[in-house]
Amino acid sequence: MDLANAHDTSNHPFKQLRVAVIGGGIGGLSAAVALRRAGHLVDIYERRDFNVEVGASISCAANGTQWLREWEVDIPAMKPVVLMNLVMREWETGQVLNRYNLEKYEEEWGNVYNMFHRQDMHGTLLHAATSPEGKGTPCTVHIDHVCHSLDTNKRTVTFKNGKTITADLIIGADGIRSVVRSQIGVIPDTKSAAQTCYRCNVHAADIKRMGLVEWATDPAIQFWGGVSGKNGRSKYYKIVMSPCSGGEVVSFYCFMPTELTKHHEEGFTFKEVPVGDMLQGLYSELDPDCLALLRNSVERMPWRLYVHQPYKTWFKGNACILGDAAHPMMPHQSQGACQAIEDAAALGVIFSDKYHFTRDVQGGLAMYQNIRKPRATRVQTASARATENLNERIGFTSLTPHDASLAAAEGKLTINEMNGYNMHDHIASETGRLTITRSKL
Repeated sequence: MDLANAHDTSNHPFKQLRVAVIGGGIGGLSAAVALRRAGHLVDIYERRDFNVEVGASISCAANGTQWLREWEVDIPAMKPVVLMNLVMREWETGQVLNRYNLEKYEEEWGNVYNMFHRQDMHGTLLHAATSPEGKGTPCTVHIDHVCHSLDTNKRTVTFKNGKTITADLIIGADGIRSVVRSQIGVIPDTKSAAQTCYRCNVHAADIKRMGLVEWATDPAIQFWGGVSGKNGRSKYYKIVMSPCSGGEVVSFYCFMPTELTKHHEEGFTFKEVPVGDMLQGLYSELDPDCLALLRNSVERMPWRLYVHQPYKTWFKGNACILGDAAHPMMPHQSQGACQAIEDAAALGVIFSDKYHFTRDVQGGLAMYQNIRKPRATRVQTASARATENLNERIGFTSLTPHDASLAAAEGKLTINEMNGYNMHDHIASETGRLTITRSKL
């Protein structure tokens, strides 16, 4: 396939595709909205009812927010908290060690840094995908459809309920335990991460009622720990806290050494655990104000973490993977949702009427991998580095660390790299200069 003329649609008029999105999480719904807006007919197949979505904060920096705006998603309906600071605190005392100010963030990057509650974001994306309002044909949602197998030659997906469907484009957005990924021949190379996580929430009303610390609802992501303490505390003790849902909820991600956890299945778990499971080990030495918040938390859910090496391929035939199915990453760059949104955006642009890929789906997926895989892999790698050193996190990489020995390594990921990127230009450039043959993939 010659991509040199991929932008010339005169001989390859736009073809409306039948798209099957397997998985209705943040990545899957983003893909559905992007491809709906591009003019395609989209069906979303979800394994469970959407009412099991659990609450936790989701970071959506400028590189994710820009696509929500381009797709005309109702961002105010997601009840965002606009982030103003990143704050690093000492574990035992809560003393501020470093601060990254975002007051000029929108002025510099054209979009704010939003913090969303997962349920608010999910519900709004679902509305954008299925509502009769907005550009494109509303997507159709099918509940209780668990992917069993797919045949990329016949372009079919078979579900465990016995139903088989045919689609021009199949998108595996089925998460960390993706069936689509296995069906296109990807075998994950994984190992247990050195730390695991518990997610929980504290309601702002309870914070006020109990007279807990007022700074808990500040528009900031706050970090405790993440570096070895003066008592030799493991660097895998770390807490990330942020307000969301219009400031009504304060969300926590509580990390600890993996050997302390009783949970072994990778990914999110939807069964609440006692507060004692979460406050193990050296949590007894935590900043008392933070500890008081955690003791009054609700919706405490385990999140077992594994480290994945980058996958060799993201597609086969007319099927591809995105989000956690394509590039599972440690959460320490707060880019998981943004990278899934970028995946979705790339598919929407590539299969738009600007290019001829609606007549060459496999060629379009080769372009998708060419555009997305290097960038997502770089974030994936940087997220693993930030597991070992919090100063590797975007934002803190722009500051002088409180301890010079903890400076980020050369090649660090920066806010400029993430927010200065222009995917439209990248795709236009690649389609104008590259020739990719299927025999090379």
